[in-house]
Amino acid sequence: MKAKADKNVTNGGTIKAEVKRERKRQKILKLGEDVEAGRPAKILKVSMKEKPSEPEEKENTPSNSHLKMSQINKAVFVIFKKIQASPLNQKMINSLVVLLRDDTNIEQRTATSCYVLKRLVRSTGADDLKAVTLAASYIHCILSAVPAIDSLEVLETLKRDLAVSSQQRGKEDSLAAVGQLITAFCILQTPQFAKAEAKLVSAVYQILATQLKGREYLVSMCADILADSFKQLPAAIFEEYVWPLLQPQLNKPLGALKVYTCDLLLAVHLTYPSILGREQLIASLWPKKPVFEQLFELYISGSTIHNDGVYARLAIFLTNGGKDTLIAWQQFCDSKHPLKINASKACVVQVLAHIILNVEQREEQYILDIFTTSCVQFLLQELSLSKGDIGEAKKPSQKELREICFKLEGSLVLSFEKHLQNEEIKLQLLLKLLDHRLQLDSVISLPRFTQQLINQLSVDSLQKLYDYYKNLLSSLDEEDRVNRVHCLNQMQILLQHSKLDQEIKWRQKQLRHLLVAGLFYLDADNKPCEAPKASAFSRHCAARCEEIFLGSLLHKCSGLPALCQLLQKTLSYLNKELGKPDAESKLRSPRNKALQNVWKEVEKLLANPSKETDFVAQTFEALILFVSLSLCTKIPLSVTVLEDLVICRKNALETSTKNANEELKWQDVLTDALLQLLLQTGHFWREFVNLVGTALIPHLEHANLEQILEVLNMSKNPLSKKDEGEEDSDDEIEEEESQEDSTDDSDGEDYSEEDVGDEESHLAQIRESVRLALVNEDDAEEDGASSVDWNDVDEEQGERLNAALERSFQLFRPKSRKAQEKERPTKSERIDNTRLLHFRIRALDLLELFISKKPAQSVILDVLCCVFQVYRHCSGDAKLQSLREASLKLLKKLLAKNIEFEAKPDKTPILEAIEQLMSSSEEKSEEDYEDSKQTTNRQAKGEVAIWRDKCFAYLICQGSGAREPKHSAVWPMLVEFLDLWVANRRSRLSLASFEALFQSSQWQGIAPLAVVLASHLDVKKTRSFRRAQILKLISEQFRRLETAFRDHSSSSKEFETQLARYVHQLETEPCSPKELKLLQKILAQGAQKRKKLLESIQVVAKNSKSSNMASKQQQQVTEDNMEAEDEKQAAKGKQLKTKKEKEVDKKTKK
Repeated sequence: MKAKADKNVTNGGTIKAEVKRERKRQKILKLGEDVEAGRPAKILKVSMKEKPSEPEEKENTPSNSHLKMSQINKAVFVIFKKIQASPLNQKMINSLVVLLRDDTNIEQRTATSCYVLKRLVRSTGADDLKAVTLAASYIHCILSAVPAIDSLEVLETLKRDLAVSSQQRGKEDSLAAVGQLITAFCILQTPQFAKAEAKLVSAVYQILATQLKGREYLVSMCADILADSFKQLPAAIFEEYVWPLLQPQLNKPLGALKVYTCDLLLAVHLTYPSILGREQLIASLWPKKPVFEQLFELYISGSTIHNDGVYARLAIFLTNGGKDTLIAWQQFCDSKHPLKINASKACVVQVLAHIILNVEQREEQYILDIFTTSCVQFLLQELSLSKGDIGEAKKPSQKELREICFKLEGSLVLSFEKHLQNEEIKLQLLLKLLDHRLQLDSVISLPRFTQQLINQLSVDSLQKLYDYYKNLLSSLDEEDRVNRVHCLNQMQILLQHSKLDQEIKWRQKQLRHLLVAGLFYLDADNKPCEAPKASAFSRHCAARCEEIFLGSLLHKCSGLPALCQLLQKTLSYLNKELGKPDAESKLRSPRNKALQNVWKEVEKLLANPSKETDFVAQTFEALILFVSLSLCTKIPLSVTVLEDLVICRKNALETSTKNANEELKWQDVLTDALLQLLLQTGHFWREFVNLVGTALIPHLEHANLEQILEVLNMSKNPLSKKDEGEEDSDDEIEEEESQEDSTDDSDGEDYSEEDVGDEESHLAQIRESVRLALVNEDDAEEDGASSVDWNDVDEEQGERLNAALERSFQLFRPKSRKAQEKERPTKSERIDNTRLLHFRIRALDLLELFISKKPAQSVILDVLCCVFQVYRHCSGDAKLQSLREASLKLLKKLLAKNIEFEAKPDKTPILEAIEQLMSSSEEKSEEDYEDSKQTTNRQAKGEVAIWRDKCFAYLICQGSGAREPKHSAVWPMLVEFLDLWVANRRSRLSLASFEALFQSSQWQGIAPLAVVLASHLDVKKTRSFRRAQILKLISEQFRRLETAFRDHSSSSKEFETQLARYVHQLETEPCSPKELKLLQKILAQGAQKRKKLLESIQVVAKNSKSSNMASKQQQQVTEDNMEAEDEKQAAKGKQLKTKKEKEVDKKTKK
């Protein structure tokens, strides 16, 4: 049927035309060409002769495609024009949706919606994937956001403008079919379809069911859309309207189905089991007898990797079938190994991943039957290949397979976390994987895969896994060092697992086994024996067992009493083993006589342990027991440490009952012992010292703190042999002082003689090298060799002599600084430097204990100055970054700690600390003067300055206390520093120092400080640059100032007075534009109380601007006049030059 149209909309223009109801395919192709060109599809021009027999034009309704130009909103053309030139974005979508939704003219809105949907629906049939996705996105957004559009009318437009013939011949029909599927899919996502109205459901599924008879890729798309849409359809609606449409294509034997239609049948069964039960499904697939191998072959034999939902539905179907179906699937897969096609591999991996995630709790035991040997080998091989294939995949299927392998790893972790409930199944599944690849993480791409699985095991499973690794050690070959180390590492991880912390008896048993394995030679039965009879496990694993034992012994120890109790039990067990016959001969490191003698004291201590209330006795007990235990190992620790601790314990316990004035206190010796223990390698030493130090610090004195601070003196090396040799007794020092006067001269002579001797030997070597270069070649080895006769030297010999002399002088030339920097330190030097670095980092732990247990003024100030100097020294050295980070961490904790003052505190130390801190910015260390290796960059210097200012603000805040800031001891120093900063160009303080003070939340002196700063806003006394800095600081800290002024009304009034004075001063005095701008900002923030001042300063700024403009114009006029004068002078010079040239020419002619 034809209809007349007054105006047909094409590309924004209008013509009279008639439109056919059934459009030809060529016109749809033309539409596709428009979309390919990057423009939305246009309504095609159709020009035909009018027939007089046709009825008159109908009213324009959504169901009729004849649109009048007058009815369409013209703004839609502008939007489509923008759409053509820009990619999909939310702004374009919103503009189109608002236009179609908010138009109050119903007739215009309907016509516009019809036009927009026509163009977009036609675009879905284009031969351009980008254009199709763009149109589909717009259709989905419009249908979801514009409720006035009827989806049934969209379907009518779809059938009319994207008609598909029943045979689907040619590319045109295929593209139109794709457009129908995409548009139908968009309608499925709309809120209208969610209501499940029968008419709309029937219309949509008629379009979808029709495409099940099309080409393979259309069937694939249609099956995916249908399977996903079943979730939102009620069973009654599906059974009445949808199932009759699908049955003709699905109700067939398995041989007549493809993967897509079979998957769709499984989707119907799984979504609506009441409509299509399992028995009905099996009877439909196999009319006679079910043969599951045919179903498996259908999925595994293809060359296409399907989407994840296809394999998920197959896996759920298998799990619902129970043990027989699962085993049948696994046997079928095992018979197909090795698989060569990527699609087959992807099918097996994905189905297995979904089986793990969907298996029911009562059927979890069947999972172990699925993970057969061939299955595990296949999985580990594919996982290894996917991890090793770092580069781009050669084929798309390889890339897809790699992603599928990643999903399998995630499925295993997810199943252990949420799905698998049987703990024994988890453990056995993990052991199956470990049996084939002990180091499982080497083939897994997921980080910490094994550890994630272990974390989901129960306590019993963790203990069994520990026994698995423990038993595996004895069965490994002697050459299999890698797996042996891996087993020991896993044992350590399990022993320190948080779930096993409460299993005290089990941990104690394992620790005792590790203790015996680390200290004794063990035979095949894990019993102590002599060295020749030791097993391979004992020979190769003893040292590592010792490390694991010491590292795990103190794990999660709650405090000193628990530590003493743990050491008592451990040492008692060890003492019992040592008491057995020939125990010394079975030790890997036999005890010497000195240790055996001191061991008697250890036995006494074990027999009479100290009370828990006596912290000092318990501290010594823990130290003695742990050190004695360490001496039985191969740790390079001297026995004298244990002897000193035993003596110190006696002295400490005696001085607690009677006060004895001793020259060497037990605290000093104990502090030295702690520092010596920190020198030992191993993290457990650091943990042990922290445990002991926590209880010991309250009993230490300030002199002991200085012992620790001396370690952090960056100008000295506490580990150097020279320093150790200088530790003499008091008597020797007195003897040296008495002989000092008599030996000064002789020492100076010896020193000078040595220097002279060195210089003479160096000169002698140079002379000998030059002599050898100058003598004849034949007589070089003789002492009385004749020198070169310079009269007979030819050119060639002269060049040889020149090269020889150059080599001799180059050999003894002093090295440059760059050459010295390039010299790499020796191995022993690198070891010493690393040892010293770790020693200082551990010493910071003791300082942290000091400030937490004794936050007195002397402690905080000394630690603060020391730690800041360490941080400052390390900031410019890349080799000391770990020490820099540790010192910065402690510095942050210090700045958050309040000082505990005495009843009548003396604030003089704080003033000295501030002076020392600020002087550090001016002074340079010896390394900066003598050794130019450490060149700190600007960033490091800036960070040091920031933290110096924070320390300065902290000390000012602590020195002020809760009193009035002006009455505190630090206020005069602060005012003095401020005066120096204002008066001098270079000062100790900077603008950032005062910013740090303003940002200090605890300090009450913000308001008085602001008044002092404002008082320096004086044009006659303060430089313009400093005034601008003060104004900038006040403007940035305005909110803090306003809060502070509320509590200090007097300071607020004085501040306003200073501002008014400064404003009145600027009315007569010149100033910089920057000052005026900052001052206006400050006055504008003051609301009404500064309104008059703001008006005054605005007038000043305006006058200043006009005067600057006038001066610039005057300067420009002056420059122009000077340029004109220069041009006149140049013209005169040129004339004179020309005149002279003419006179010269005349003279030349004459």
